[in-house]
Amino acid sequence: MARPIILSNGEMAVGLNTVGLVHDLYYPYVGLENHTSQRANRHKVGLFVDGAIHWLDDGTWSVEQRYLPASMVGWTTVKNDALGVAVSFQDFVDADLNVFARNIHVINLSDTARNLKLFIHQAFIISEATDGHDTAQYLPANAMSDLDFPAILHYKGKRVFLVSGENPRSGSPFNSFSIGTFGDFGDEKREGVWRDAEDGYLSENPVERVQADSILQFDLELMAHDSARVHYYLAAGKSMKEVVKVFNKFRGETLTERLLKTDRHWDKWLWPAKQIAEANVAPEYHDSFISSLLILKSMMDRRGAIMASLDTEMLRYTRDAYVDCWPRDASYAMWAFLRLGYYDEVKQFFRFARDVLSEDGYFWQMYRPDASIGPNSHAWLHDGEVVPPIQSDETATVLFLFAKAVQVASKNGDNLEDWYDLYDTLARPMANFLAEFIDPETKLPKASYELWEVRFETTTYTTGATFGALNAAADLAQLFRESDSEKKWRRVAAGIRENANKLWNHDRDYFRRGFRRFADGRIDYDDTIDLASFYGAWAFDLFDSAKISRAFNTYMARFGVNIHKVAAPRFEHDDYNGYENPWFITSFWLAQYQILRGLEGDRDFAKIVLDWANWQMRQTNILPEQIDPNTGKMLSAAPLAWSHAEFINTCLDFGGAEGEK
Repeated sequence: MARPIILSNGEMAVGLNTVGLVHDLYYPYVGLENHTSQRANRHKVGLFVDGAIHWLDDGTWSVEQRYLPASMVGWTTVKNDALGVAVSFQDFVDADLNVFARNIHVINLSDTARNLKLFIHQAFIISEATDGHDTAQYLPANAMSDLDFPAILHYKGKRVFLVSGENPRSGSPFNSFSIGTFGDFGDEKREGVWRDAEDGYLSENPVERVQADSILQFDLELMAHDSARVHYYLAAGKSMKEVVKVFNKFRGETLTERLLKTDRHWDKWLWPAKQIAEANVAPEYHDSFISSLLILKSMMDRRGAIMASLDTEMLRYTRDAYVDCWPRDASYAMWAFLRLGYYDEVKQFFRFARDVLSEDGYFWQMYRPDASIGPNSHAWLHDGEVVPPIQSDETATVLFLFAKAVQVASKNGDNLEDWYDLYDTLARPMANFLAEFIDPETKLPKASYELWEVRFETTTYTTGATFGALNAAADLAQLFRESDSEKKWRRVAAGIRENANKLWNHDRDYFRRGFRRFADGRIDYDDTIDLASFYGAWAFDLFDSAKISRAFNTYMARFGVNIHKVAAPRFEHDDYNGYENPWFITSFWLAQYQILRGLEGDRDFAKIVLDWANWQMRQTNILPEQIDPNTGKMLSAAPLAWSHAEFINTCLDFGGAEGEK
């Protein structure tokens, strides 16, 4: 359940699975639409060796995967010692063109000459719909006036994909092909045209419709210990004319030239982060630090949304997927971009946030990258009370981030007036909503769904985030000389702090997760020990340092977290994907607190957390949401943007980089 390599240009994104096969293909938004099979991996690569087909996902291949250093270029090598063959892939999504390309190196490890056949299969569920309107056709060279190279065309409506490949040594195209169908057709289940390759010969069926897949064949004659290259192209467009234009422009240069251009693009983009890493990040974490930033970038659409994850394999096991933009998760990711000086990405996110903000000044649970509202698991009705199905902390974290971004940008020479439009259309409406979303009895935020989306109540985390956001917004209002707004927001924030002790549990010496006040005045307290309560109270300065310290000690004792066991769960009796599984986010939070607290032994704890995360990335390239405490297996979405963002933030804190927490 992982995408160890994600490649993207902000419009087209490809997720490769743990054996290097295409599992997710997004276009024309990063995160929307996924044109692959989603619930079952149907893209396949195989070698026909010594009279038999061997697919890379058959469990007999050893696999190594990584990103090329400081580049969004993937490298996968699979090796089968029993067969005496290896295949290496250099994969990239072109930085300027919507083309996914593979530079494939097939290696004969045998002492004898051999004739091999490489088969590359692709199956699309175009626009995420099996509605019977897609078509796949073989295009001979010159079948279309402006296409002089053979290809396979997959299309439905305004989504068109052109697939082709060639032998770079000879310049000749693929040697054979076939087109078929896959899926359920009444009483018949078709596995796909890849079955056609199992005898080593393709039937060259030239067309199919409804739910079509295709396969390409490349014949390779290799001497003993010889090797050969294959170049594979998958271009995307919104019309046949556009996709052919993109394909021709890509092939106007060699694949190697396009790869080098893409590599240079990412090298240039990474320059600011490299400078900061060199000065502020411990050398042993450099590679994972840069990879984490690239992973965040790979999951960001060029129009501003950043996906929580692009991993859809969890759909096989649950009804859930994280391929949406949660404003909260995005804010934590953007905090990492802000600290590294990537103001263009930060501003683009704020423009996206402005476009999706509701008329009342709050965010819905999540959004799709086209700025439409995403799926929502929250209800409008609670015990007869109608309330918006939101998590008000999401609005608070975006507001807090915006205020800090303006302060950082103006400190670094930005003209304050350049931020006024976003202040006027985004920040002020958010601050006004939060200032009004206050229970008149408790003076604390009204109940909403909390950070982890488990409970509907007024929580310590949301209260802290709201307090911090309103104070930060008041600072902004002061900068923009809006004294009435400044006074209003500070007054509400002061009321929150004065009444925050309702959230302290003297018996447990910890912050309550929260409480629910009902219409009849009854209050139901939730005394669950939840690390988010500690983090919200500390990060947004809601409570004094004495209570923060006592709560920290209580959490550490309750879960047995210490320098020998740094993997931290979210909260008591958490049963999501297991029981009290450790999350990377929570361990990073504990490390960040201890780094900034600075007591003896605190940095040792933080280093072990970073070492643990660094080891995980060295093994898998990525950080998941959570880990099975018994097996160490990655659970839930992988990679998770928030995990990588907190790794970056923790590295910067550990190295003493500037930037507020």
